[in-house]
Amino acid sequence: MSKPHPTQTGLSRRTALAGVLALAGSAAPALAASATPDDAELLRVVQAGLEADATFCQLSEAWSHTVDIPPHVEAQELALADALSDKWDEAGNLQAHTLVGLQAKARLALTAMPLNRNGTVSPGAPEYLAWSLCRDLLGVAA
Repeated sequence: MSKPHPTQTGLSRRTALAGVLALAGSAAPALAASATPDDAELLRVVQAGLEADATFCQLSEAWSHTVDIPPHVEAQELALADALSDKWDEAGNLQAHTLVGLQAKARLALTAMPLNRNGTVSPGAPEYLAWSLCRDLLGVAA
């Protein structure tokens, strides 16, 4: 035999929860405005990574027709590749909080992908979806 439900008097749980949520919702914009972190550190890391990548690409292009690349140039390329790899790791450990931060991270992520000569990744490649997402974030048409 089932028990009859007691008659509710006073405040229901649903009404109390709605009141709590309404209060929390009204305070959220004020809290969010004061607690929104910026992406200054992420942007600094990304900029350093993009500079390392650009310098590496310039150096590689300058020596691309040379069979015996001098050891000091190879050492420079290795140092730049290591610096870029470090920036990938650093950026990967930082959370983006703004669209600008997400776009910067996407720009740096593209330097880690095996791009074709036309700047794309072939469909079917493991990096294709990540490449597509980066392009979407940057607003660049494929």
